[in-house]
Amino acid sequence: MKNSSKMIIGTFCMAVATNTVFQPLGIVTGGFSGLGIILFRMLGIPLWLVNTVLNVPFFVAAYRRKNRVFFWNTLLGAILLSVFLGILPQFRFFPKDFYVNLILGSLFMGLGLGMILQSGNSTGGTDLIAILVKNRFPAVSTAVLLGVLDGMIVFAGVFVFGIENACYALLCIYGITKIADVIAEGPGVSRLFFIISEKEEEIAEAILYQKKRGFTRLISEGGYTKKKRPMLMCIVSKKEAASLKAMIKKCDPEAFVIISDAREILGEGFVKNIQ
Repeated sequence: MKNSSKMIIGTFCMAVATNTVFQPLGIVTGGFSGLGIILFRMLGIPLWLVNTVLNVPFFVAAYRRKNRVFFWNTLLGAILLSVFLGILPQFRFFPKDFYVNLILGSLFMGLGLGMILQSGNSTGGTDLIAILVKNRFPAVSTAVLLGVLDGMIVFAGVFVFGIENACYALLCIYGITKIADVIAEGPGVSRLFFIISEKEEEIAEAILYQKKRGFTRLISEGGYTKKKRPMLMCIVSKKEAASLKAMIKKCDPEAFVIISDAREILGEGFVKNIQ
C-alpha cells in the first residue's frame, strides 16, 4: 500500500475515533485532538479548527529546520486529519455501552496511528513538537518528550472532565500504543536467545534436531577471566520460546541464557520459517 493511501486511511480512522468516541465521551488521550476536546467543551471551538490553528506555527518551524519531504508529508497528514475531523459526524456506535465505545475508539485510533507510523510520516501535533524540541535537547529521546507533552494535555483534561475520565484516557492510551506498535512494527515479534553453556554441543544438537532450528555460534570472552568460549545465538517464534527455554534447562540447568525480543528480522526465507 502506498504512503498516500496509508495517510488517507490512517487519518480517517483517527478522526473516526475522535469524533465518535473520545470527544462525545470526554476522553482526552493527548495530542492536539485531546487539546481540541478540552477547548470544544470549554469554548465550543471545533476540533478541526483547533488542529489547524495550533499546527501552523510548528509547521513554519519545521519548514525551516527539517527536510522538505518530511515537511510536505506531515503537512498532508495534518490537513487530512483536519478535513476528516470537520466532515465526519459526531455519534456513538453503541450509545448505551460506554466500555465498548472506548474499545472501538482505541482500535480505530491505534489502527490509524499505526498506519501513519508505518508510512514513516506524521500528522503534526505534539509529535511534531517533540521532534522540533529534540533539536534543542538532543540528550532527551523523542518518545520521552512526546510522553511529557501528551501527559500535560491528559492532566489538563482532569480539570474539565474529572479524574475518572482521565483514568479511562490512560487505559485508552495504553491500548492505542500497543495496537499502533503491532501495526507499525508487525505482529511477528520473535525471541532472540543467547546461550553460554559448558554443554554447548548438546544444546546445539537439541536445537538442530529437536527444535529443527538453526543457530549461529559466536565466540565470547569473559571480561574478568579472559577465557574464550562459544556462545549460541538462536531466534525462534514466541510460541516456541518456552519449550526452547525448558530444553536448554534440561540439557544444562546451569546454562547462562539471555532472552530478548527480536523486533524485526530480515533475510530471504527466514521470516516465513520463523512463524
